[in-house]
Amino acid sequence: MKQLAGSYKLDEALLKQMWFQRSPHNVRQILSVSGNSVTLDDLADMADKTVEIYPDSHSVNSVQAAERTDTGSTAMFQQQLTELENQLASLKETIATVQIRRPRSPSRQRSFSRQRSHSPKQAFGTCWYHQNYGARARCRT
Repeated sequence: MKQLAGSYKLDEALLKQMWFQRSPHNVRQILSVSGNSVTLDDLADMADKTVEIYPDSHSVNSVQAAERTDTGSTAMFQQQLTELENQLASLKETIATVQIRRPRSPSRQRSFSRQRSHSPKQAFGTCWYHQNYGARARCRT
């Protein structure tokens, strides 16, 4: 079944379920107690040993050829896949242009506090209050 899946990655649980459905009835009964922790390869080995020990003479196992899909549906799927690839490429380009416009790390803009005024040196004998407030200054000097 893994070989039939080819390059498609199928979930192990799905493969187990499909494998159990296609197994002989007596094998399903015996392996149903194996639990979920057993790998599919181990289950296949146990099934082979079970069939060797307990052959089921009441069942007939038949092989059915895999159905071939018609070329029309294959072509349709190929066209849809090509369209999806084009859309994905377009999305990648859009994301790239957005990332170019905006820097990667959101940097905070630096806020500059108000700088002190560079006033001329205070005249000798006047305090800071008189220098800044003039006649409205109230100091003790």
